[in-house]
Amino acid sequence: MTIKSLLKCILVLIITIQANGSYGQKIFSIKTDPRVEALSIFYTLATADTLDTKPTPSTYYRDVKAYFKKYNDHPSLNWYRKLKNWDGPDMASLGLFLSEEHPFKLLSKPEVNYVRNAPLDTFLFRFNTFYEDCQVSNFIKKHRLEYNRINKKGELYIQKSKILNNVDSFYRTKRNGEYLIYTDILCNHGSNAISSNEKEFAGKIMAKAGYIEDKTKKLTNDSSVNFEPALNVVAHECSHIYLKNFINNYHDRLFKIKDNFLTTAKGKKLPDEQWKNELDELLVRTCVAKILAQKFGKESGEAEISNQAKHFKWANDLYHFMDNYTSRYKSIEDFYPELISFLETKTSI
Repeated sequence: MTIKSLLKCILVLIITIQANGSYGQKIFSIKTDPRVEALSIFYTLATADTLDTKPTPSTYYRDVKAYFKKYNDHPSLNWYRKLKNWDGPDMASLGLFLSEEHPFKLLSKPEVNYVRNAPLDTFLFRFNTFYEDCQVSNFIKKHRLEYNRINKKGELYIQKSKILNNVDSFYRTKRNGEYLIYTDILCNHGSNAISSNEKEFAGKIMAKAGYIEDKTKKLTNDSSVNFEPALNVVAHECSHIYLKNFINNYHDRLFKIKDNFLTTAKGKKLPDEQWKNELDELLVRTCVAKILAQKFGKESGEAEISNQAKHFKWANDLYHFMDNYTSRYKSIEDFYPELISFLETKTSI
């Protein structure tokens, strides 16, 4: 190892120690789950030739196409292609709820029905057959170092951005929880939250993040994967951890005014069961706008909240009200009594 390489390794180690030391508990990780990846490969091979949105060009996608080319007409892939409708790109999230080893079985029930167009047992039978016949495990094992490189680089990007420090300093409070991003390098559609009430996922905020193509970079099949999660998305998901107790602590008072959170800025009425989610998202998105304002400047925060106000009718008012928190309170929990009073007063007008 050269002196230059050694110094680089030491620098990375120092940054990692400092980042983890700042939080006591590591609350952010980027991972590749083999089960999620296997489902993503299956979905991609079955649909990529037909869907308008293709995976982002990369050396990894090139490897996928080359390795599985001889399996293109596998009966399981053709079965899926012939379904009347296909599942959404969030389907691969099902992997987190399956057994660790093949043949895969459903061990935990997800809150979302990821497989919507065939009976789950039929789908798993087809998927398990594909997994074994096409030696998917060998491909994933072969690329384990590549997954680690992608994930470590993504985590280092987040650490260098100091967005977690910005989030921590905004809320100024203790928090219990962990935010996990599961990469889906073959997905160029976007990201999706993964929620579950199962005990094994307690305290975890999870999302499956796609590798979105940056058209300005003119990527090709010779381009290495450069996975850099959007900072506002990281701040958003981490904020759920810090704010999760507000609705529980004031549930009864909030329930009395829930209808106000079910009406969008355009006057659309949402189903009653969505009130908690709508309120939670309103709080999180408003706080994220404040975090961005503190990090990047006033214009950045105003641009973010202006975008959120297209859906959340209280977004602008709450954004300005949050100035009371940032200037007068030591922690977000100390601000809760004033926050609930504001919401009650605002919705009674």
